[in-house]
Amino acid sequence: MSRILNQLGKLEKLAAADAAGDARAHRQLLKGIDDLRLAVETPAETMSRVHFLVSIDPTQPMQNIASRIAIEKKWLHILVASDGQAVTAAHIAKRTDTDEFFVTRIMRLLVCLGFVDEVGTATYSANEVTRFKIKDGAIGAEKHHFDLDFVMGGKLVDYMRDPNIRAFANSLSETTLFEYTFGTKAIFGLLEKNQEQKQSFDDYMRSRRLTMTPQWFDIYPAVTKLANVRKDTDAILLVDIGGGPGQELERFKQKYPNIPGRCVLQDLPVTLERIQNTVEGIEAMAYDFFTPQPLKGARAYFLRDVLHNWPDVESRQVLSNVVEAMDAEYSTLLIDDYVLADINVELREAEMDILMMLHTSGCERTEAHWQALCKSVGLEIVKIWSAGNAKESVIEVKKIG
Repeated sequence: MSRILNQLGKLEKLAAADAAGDARAHRQLLKGIDDLRLAVETPAETMSRVHFLVSIDPTQPMQNIASRIAIEKKWLHILVASDGQAVTAAHIAKRTDTDEFFVTRIMRLLVCLGFVDEVGTATYSANEVTRFKIKDGAIGAEKHHFDLDFVMGGKLVDYMRDPNIRAFANSLSETTLFEYTFGTKAIFGLLEKNQEQKQSFDDYMRSRRLTMTPQWFDIYPAVTKLANVRKDTDAILLVDIGGGPGQELERFKQKYPNIPGRCVLQDLPVTLERIQNTVEGIEAMAYDFFTPQPLKGARAYFLRDVLHNWPDVESRQVLSNVVEAMDAEYSTLLIDDYVLADINVELREAEMDILMMLHTSGCERTEAHWQALCKSVGLEIVKIWSAGNAKESVIEVKKIG
């Protein structure tokens, strides 16, 4: 808090000097505004802004390039490992067999971004953002976005100008930008072939909802709403469909280890094979959600960030398989996803919608869009549960009798 208040005091003085016509103060004011943002942001918010930033600054890609270089060369790991001691560019260069001048140039930009602290000439130390950036989830996010999105960006103009392509058609039956760039219709085909990207994707997904943000079972009062699970020993409490490495069920079981009923994680074998340890009480089941759901009559079925990966045609197929398995008088479907406002959509949500279009031909949906999609397969939305500081909502859905 003191850092924020100090920065606000500096801004007040600079704003007065700027208003008086001090050209030097104007530049310092712009820099101070950037510093204030860094003071207010959490490390996760800083990373998100850099990954998704929509900027009028044409040099924005330079920031991403510098960050990706530092991650690939593990320079930030060296700073964190120094345990608070200052590290010179010469030391980093020697440790990573890199030209010292090159290290200095890249680190100069990372200092501007607030990723590292500059404590002397060509001398640096780790800060909170540095320590966050070397976590598996943060590295996974950077590789996922940079290594894919920058390549697609390089193909974008050729794709749009190709006379044989109906660009950005909302259908996987058309040539997608992802297919034009990487040879597979959507990202999931690439993940099956590229082990590094698959690991990055799983690490990223596991970390996306951090512990300081509301979990789905906090937004939706799962313990009370699902308390009437059947008493037989084989009763299924929760089926996490397309649950990836299982982070949502893990957090749920860690908070409520004694809740009755089976918890089942479903995903493709290529995903389940990568899971080293599962939390006690979670069963893993290989399953393709485009096929009939084998687990009938569960108390709840759960889809987190699944349907935004698919256009409506494919989403209806996924939902129809859930509907067939649901008990209309007992089962609940929980969809944890973005629900876009009709107007004044937040920047991150609008960016996520474009990201889904690029990676999967999917989309983020408004409430009306969700209503129409659910109704088309015999489902009815009971309530949309939201929390003020959560980016996503939990849509409670029932099967129409």
